[in-house]
Amino acid sequence: MYPEWRKQPFFELHLAWLVQGPKGYDLLFKINPYSLYKTREEALEAAKALLKGERLDQDPRVGRNQAPVLLSPEDRNRFLVLLESGKALLPLDRYALWGEIAWVEERLLHRAPFGDPSNVLHSLKGLPVRLLLTPINDPEAESRELSQGILQLEPEGIRVGGTSLAIPPETPIEGLAYEEAFFDLGEGHYYLYALSSSTPS
Repeated sequence: MYPEWRKQPFFELHLAWLVQGPKGYDLLFKINPYSLYKTREEALEAAKALLKGERLDQDPRVGRNQAPVLLSPEDRNRFLVLLESGKALLPLDRYALWGEIAWVEERLLHRAPFGDPSNVLHSLKGLPVRLLLTPINDPEAESRELSQGILQLEPEGIRVGGTSLAIPPETPIEGLAYEEAFFDLGEGHYYLYALSSSTPS
């Protein structure tokens, strides 16, 4: 197994605003997008950076929600002290700020040309997959399924079910090992998704 294919340990930072509901707190909105860090200290530093201002609005990459409550310096300090233990819940009127630093194992996105045996298509070889196509020049278009079947790798390309694709050796292949791969050919963006959930670590 190539090192790039292995799951690696990370610390994931989750931040969210909650609102008081009839049975306790409900999610109002998540604040930050998918955030992975190599150490707990890095995740905590990232939380401190997000909490610098008196507002803790949603990251624009996720949405446009605004903080329901402004944070005082005391609120920020209390929240960070709680977060150092791994989880934090700070009630603020009918809202609450929630945070967690969780240990996870994840695969990182890997990119390599088709001619390189470390490209993630090799990790999907022999697995049942779905092959989808989206036109590059029409980003609003829905993906169209071309076929399902066992992925076969050939020197000049791939075969899935009754569909064969020729892939030039220099074509960049991106994806997560044992999970998915995607690449561009001509006017199309191709996706391969593993249908089996039993994947190596």
